[in-house]
Amino acid sequence: MAIHPKITLGGIVIGVAVGVGLSLFLLGRLTVGANLGELMVGVGAGLAILGAVGIGLIRYLPGSSRMEGMTLPHSQPSEEGYVSALARADLVGKSGIAATDLRPGGLAVIEGERLHVISEGEWLAPGTPLTVVKADAMRLVVRRSLQLNA
Repeated sequence: MAIHPKITLGGIVIGVAVGVGLSLFLLGRLTVGANLGELMVGVGAGLAILGAVGIGLIRYLPGSSRMEGMTLPHSQPSEEGYVSALARADLVGKSGIAATDLRPGGLAVIEGERLHVISEGEWLAPGTPLTVVKADAMRLVVRRSLQLNA
């Protein structure tokens, strides 16, 4: 698994900075006579500063050149004609057979074509007759049919 170098370096720097900061803050404060109230005020102030720095980084980094390549600033909306997959509406109402266990997803042979399908929630054994009831992009929803029409 590849990890982007900018993410790794940033994570290491932030982790070390937080660890060193908390260690230095707590150094000498956890003695026998330490006042818990003062300690909590200090920790709260530190967390507030850390939160402010984090919010500043979240606002600054997405538009900076340092984050180039780590975010996707563009989109391809379907209103402009970008469609990832066309719905297989031609298969709605067609019959087929489960080729594998559907738990609820698996493979089925419909109209001679081996396709990934999802049952309506029930487990179906291989060889079970099916009917396609819904098609959304690459997702075909099937249900057990009483007879095989194919």
